Amino acid sequence: MSLRRYLLPFAFPLSVLLIGSWRMAVTRAPEAPQQSQTSISSTKQSQVARPDYRQPPPGTQPSCDQDPSLGNRLLEQGRRLGITVVSGEPEVPGKDASYRAIPGELGTITIKQRSMADAVRCKLISHEFIHVLQHLHGDLKGVPPLGWPTSHPDPVVQEAEAYGHQNRAGYVLQLLQATPVPH
Repeated sequence: MSLRRYLLPFAFPLSVLLIGSWRMAVTRAPEAPQQSQTSISSTKQSQVARPDYRQPPPGTQPSCDQDPSLGNRLLEQGRRLGITVVSGEPEVPGKDASYRAIPGELGTITIKQRSMADAVRCKLISHEFIHVLQHLHGDLKGVPPLGWPTSHPDPVVQEAEAYGHQNRAGYVLQLLQATPVPH
């Protein structure tokens, strides 16, 4: 008991000293601002290094009709970027594939397993990766349209873009290859 009475008067000054020291360490640490500046500049660099997703396909890259193996190359780029690709029932009823965008990170492509021609499979994969490009264009916060011209009649602009350009897998692949891995 006497030890408590003896140490109790020191408890308040000691706690003030500890809290004050901690606040000074947090606010005065010279490395903290440098690290913040480094992370800000690397964020700006990754934004600068990203391709302009709004540029419409020029039509000079190979298409799914010309090279159906582009579908597999798109999937490889998806893995590099951290996109999850799974087999199963797409979230959209009646569709063979879907892309689920996740706010703040790349999402998941779900592909229904069924028999189809290689060029059709390539277009299906390319279609979903156009949605990935839309998500990247929206800084992973949304899935805005890219602004690519299309005459496809789908009332949803994002779908019209994807349907209208799904055969342009070579261009979609080029944009994905130029995209840095999001952190």
